[in-house]
Amino acid sequence: MRTLSVYWNLLRHNADFRKLYVARLISFGGDWFLVVPLVGLVYEASNSAFAAASVIAVQALPALLLAPVTGTMADRFDRKKILVAADIIRACLVLSLLAADSFGGIWFPLTIMALDGAGAAFFYPASGAALPNVVPAEDLAPANVLMSSAWGAMAAIGAGLGGVVAAVVSRDAAFVVNGISFIVSAILIARISVSLQEKARTATTRMFDSVRDALAYARDHKRVAALLTAKSVHALTSGGAVGLFAVVSFVLFDTGDGGTGLLFGARGVGNLVGPIIAFKLVGGNQRRTFGSIGYAMALWGAAYLFVGVAPTLALAGLGVCIGHMGGGTQFAFSTYGLQEFSPDQIRGRIFALDFGLATLAIAVSSLAVGALAEVFTVRSLLLGLGASGVVFGLAWTFLTASMWADLPSVAPHTDEVR
Repeated sequence: MRTLSVYWNLLRHNADFRKLYVARLISFGGDWFLVVPLVGLVYEASNSAFAAASVIAVQALPALLLAPVTGTMADRFDRKKILVAADIIRACLVLSLLAADSFGGIWFPLTIMALDGAGAAFFYPASGAALPNVVPAEDLAPANVLMSSAWGAMAAIGAGLGGVVAAVVSRDAAFVVNGISFIVSAILIARISVSLQEKARTATTRMFDSVRDALAYARDHKRVAALLTAKSVHALTSGGAVGLFAVVSFVLFDTGDGGTGLLFGARGVGNLVGPIIAFKLVGGNQRRTFGSIGYAMALWGAAYLFVGVAPTLALAGLGVCIGHMGGGTQFAFSTYGLQEFSPDQIRGRIFALDFGLATLAIAVSSLAVGALAEVFTVRSLLLGLGASGVVFGLAWTFLTASMWADLPSVAPHTDEVR
């Protein structure tokens, strides 16, 4: 109960964080209304596992391609304006999917997903870099848990409802809900009163030096370098597995959009509860927090070994939920670490690089696994991904263990160079 009171007090007493948090809840919920019906639409139109997996890939790739621009913009320009503009543009994009039937085939929806991913490529670095300016130092860790759980909660609710709405009402209805959600999110963010960065940036950093600057900082700060690899290492396995959800539902269990929604929903529940439980277990101890990231990755892998042999959709969903308790924990803790160890003046570029690396891994994994699904069985691929996840997680733990040994049990955020 004490842990829950920390989150409640943060939401109750910090109005600006509450607006940002609710905006993310609404936006994430709309996102999952989009993904489930769109993956189903592409799979039905193509009858191809590779095409279904490519939905995840094309949404992810723009973050890599735009990383040289998005990070520098998050550090040089008004982050609030970037967030609002990204939401409004994405609202227009997803509403254009109402015309998908007029174009036929899969190329129009895939193009819209790529452009939507471009909007997300601007949104994520700006929002991640802004959070330490919205909450005080002592609230940064629980704020990250809440933000990660917001994604999980709305992945569960949005994906489940998205599947139901697509199956019972129509896919167009899901697209409309998604568009409205981005508009509401933009309104809430526009009403945040505090500045989302320490001061207006007047630095003369060239736009395309973003990646170079972030890599240089990481080279000199080994903890940042290690944390920059966490999401991408995990995504090499998880990206491909998530891209198979529609195939698992349609082929293994014959449950259509509803089954796809259940699997995405189970993923969301895991991402919701995993960071909350993990934060309680580590008790604010930074050595335990960052040292547990690799074990969280390994938990994902072990759970997906179970998914690979699950005889029913319900048991597969249980395995997915447990797995993403680990996946959500590594995401929350690695994000918190990057905020903790990166100063404000370069934080946007660090987050752009983090997002770019992770989405590159997601895209590569999704496309590779989608192609392999045309040759191998879905179950064999899930078993291979699960085993790889265990190995990657344990290797990451071993290789980074020494970096956290001298951390204090609790350390406040600071913008000092470390």
